[in-house]
Amino acid sequence: MKKLISILCSGLILASVLSGCGTAAATTTAAAATTAKGADATVAATTAAGTTTKRIGISLVYKGDEWCAAVDEQFKTQAEALGYEVNIQDGNLDNETQVKQVENFITQKYDMIAVDPASADGIIPALQKARDAGIPVIIFDSPTSFEDIVSYISWDSYQTGQVIGKHMAELITKDYGGKANVAVLTMASPVAIGERVQGVKDALKDLDITYVAEQEYEGNREKAANVITNIKEPIDFVVAGQDNGAWGAVSALQAANNTTTKVFSMGAYGEESFGALQADTSNYKGTVAISPSTLVEATYKTITDYFAGVKDIPARTNIALDLVTHDNIDDYLSTH
Repeated sequence: MKKLISILCSGLILASVLSGCGTAAATTTAAAATTAKGADATVAATTAAGTTTKRIGISLVYKGDEWCAAVDEQFKTQAEALGYEVNIQDGNLDNETQVKQVENFITQKYDMIAVDPASADGIIPALQKARDAGIPVIIFDSPTSFEDIVSYISWDSYQTGQVIGKHMAELITKDYGGKANVAVLTMASPVAIGERVQGVKDALKDLDITYVAEQEYEGNREKAANVITNIKEPIDFVVAGQDNGAWGAVSALQAANNTTTKVFSMGAYGEESFGALQADTSNYKGTVAISPSTLVEATYKTITDYFAGVKDIPARTNIALDLVTHDNIDDYLSTH
């Protein structure tokens, strides 16, 4: 799903509730130096003693949407405040790319590796290599079945789908007589998208729902637009795994002069989505807001706790979820 994406990867999805990050390097006095080359961005911070702080290699799942771009920015910004050196790489939704990134972090002997996996299982061999090299691993946003990690920082993807699905169920019951045609835009990777879709379906299971499509859009707006354009049946609702899918659907509906189909996203945070909800002039009608800053804050808090030797670090931390629509967007923005 991160201003979001600032961006969420919201993030999510949402923001609220977690306590502020601890500061492992409160004595940081030098400004961070930032370098960028291609998909790589490195932030280096020094302490008052002039020594380089802990080095963290971060593999994002994808920088190609607003939310994930905001997560990237938050990792850099918060690293400066905490005094960490971070090397942030774009996984580009590709497991092989992420495996190589993790292997490079191992070779370069980073102090910790943080990964938002494109593939829950495909990333495991690389994570095993990190473990064997004695490098601790944090997983954030999307899950992996690899268990030998410090912690998993995310939000409940299934519950994200439930939040949107229950809102849709209320609308379908109230305004559509309990019957509706729904198009689902999903993604095989990351696995969290499938969990969100299942949450929606379970929330709608007691209604008379016809799924006129359930198709992959690979996180790409143009592909999402093509899916919607090729559906021949009437569509009452479109629900997308994240914002790129939702906005691809909106573009297709607008091109067809369709002003009635309602589009919902599962995970957003940023000017495009929030501005649309405030204006209420497009098909885009709601999302689950996931704060990139809150997701990254929780991730860094866990990292800081680990380096400080804190015992009993939670195996999983979920950040808060917020349904955001035209009716509550102003209140949401005033408190986040």
